[in-house]
Amino acid sequence: MCGITFEIYHALCGEGKHREETCTNLRSDSMVLLLEAGDEESIDYDIPGVPTKDYRPILWNYRTERNNFSCLSRPGGSCEVKTGKVLGGSSVTNDMKYTRGSKVDYDGWHKDALGSVDWKFGNLLEYFKASEDNGDYDVLMNSFYHSRGGEMRFQRFKHVDKYIETFATAFAEMGLRTVDINTNVPEAIVLNQFAIFNNTRLSTNNAFLKPVRHRKNLVVITGATVTKIVIDKHEKTVEGVMYEVEKGKERPAYAKREIILAAGAVNNVRVLHLSGIGPKAEMKRLNISMVVNLPVGLNYRDQVTTGGLAFALSDVAPIADSDIINDFKKWFQSRNGNLASRGINQISAFVQLYESENAPDVELSLEGNFIRSDKFLLNNVSVHAAEETQLPMAYYNLVNVYPILLKPKSKGKVTLNRRNPKYGRPIIQANFLKETEDIDTLVDSIDIALQLLDTKEMKKNEIKFAPLDLFPCDRLKNRDQWNCIARHYTKAVSNPVGTCQMGENSTTSVVDFNLRVHGVEGLRIVDASVMPTHVRGGIFAPTMMIAEKASKMLLKDWNENKGHSFNRR
Repeated sequence: MCGITFEIYHALCGEGKHREETCTNLRSDSMVLLLEAGDEESIDYDIPGVPTKDYRPILWNYRTERNNFSCLSRPGGSCEVKTGKVLGGSSVTNDMKYTRGSKVDYDGWHKDALGSVDWKFGNLLEYFKASEDNGDYDVLMNSFYHSRGGEMRFQRFKHVDKYIETFATAFAEMGLRTVDINTNVPEAIVLNQFAIFNNTRLSTNNAFLKPVRHRKNLVVITGATVTKIVIDKHEKTVEGVMYEVEKGKERPAYAKREIILAAGAVNNVRVLHLSGIGPKAEMKRLNISMVVNLPVGLNYRDQVTTGGLAFALSDVAPIADSDIINDFKKWFQSRNGNLASRGINQISAFVQLYESENAPDVELSLEGNFIRSDKFLLNNVSVHAAEETQLPMAYYNLVNVYPILLKPKSKGKVTLNRRNPKYGRPIIQANFLKETEDIDTLVDSIDIALQLLDTKEMKKNEIKFAPLDLFPCDRLKNRDQWNCIARHYTKAVSNPVGTCQMGENSTTSVVDFNLRVHGVEGLRIVDASVMPTHVRGGIFAPTMMIAEKASKMLLKDWNENKGHSFNRR
């Protein structure tokens, strides 16, 4: 139904010996229909140095609702939430970083729930490793955590510029050490690994779908938006879906075995609510006939950061348009040059602020930007201008430091648009920074980031605090000022989870531990929305792990129930 669906298909019937062996266990009449609301992935999106996060044609562009405690100075008083609307989903628009999170995150999901033992970290490692093809020898040496031979290639970029080394040295001065963050360490300087092959972005589309696109039992339809899941209200079994290629003209697609919903934490809510699956009060308010009463959309969470913290570089020469054009030519001809990198985004630091758990609390993520102005160091620049990417990421004279709150406590909800439930943008009441603990952690992390400016390395390279226009917080001082900045210039990381969380019962969760929707036969959800809380990293790697695990669940259930169209529970 969306991006991760074809990863499941590949896990069932992909290339490679272990894939082919499992594929032979499937019945010959097993067909997969993949419906994707976006279009085909273009090669332009595969250039590592080109930021795709702001390219609106391949994004679902949603905004949070206004509140009194976050996003106050963002346009409209709300934050943007941007996820992929393209074949490959958010793996085409994300930062490509390979971070899995910490052991305590997975072990804490359902530590007291019956049946959750399969989701303990020790039991999930095999699914992380199943699709991993790690290309860095020093990382691969730790075979307990890493492997070769999977479909997704992860490795560092070879091109490392001067400032990557500068910031790495500065972080080391602060007491951090360079180590693989995916080995359950609480702190680290990380020269990030990315999903790349031959200096080209490797999306789930390129890795999992393209190698099997020729198969006769796979049908892919792009530009197809699912509007509703058709459910037999008496039997509570799934019959199929309705989808639109043209607005207002619905088409049916019938399912013989199962439907896998993978539309993401926001769009899953839209599809399920329109299908009569959701909170009773919400269904009644929207005058939708309820099929199953489940808390769909009530556990919305997103990682959060803030703008306003940026460092100015003193010795960066102006960038000529001809140089950029030549770099594009070089990448297309040889997959090398400046565009075969992510600039300062290649380095980050994970920091443990508190000692309650052996895990990081924040990631200090760095992102470069080039401000086209000779008067940059004399005149204040707005926070929005500092964040608005004008050039490929390899060119920068400004470094935005984003302290990412990895494990936010604040949560909100997603509901349908009252005026136009079917086509209107879903209502996201994100409640960012509503919990005092979140704002305190964010401000504490800013204090850590500012210590970079006191290191010998940063002073030697004349890197200073950028003179941003911080109105209306400019007259405040110290912690009060950063508290104000965080609330006014809040920024969603666009890693939403939780709206269809898994759990033991239908009162507090939407799917069970086999990812089957409670009370509905033949419907599973397989994406980041089933995660009850965030892990301490991105959601890219965990979502692929969930898909790998789901493929094994499907095989097991289908082989045990060969005489039935659906798995009877």
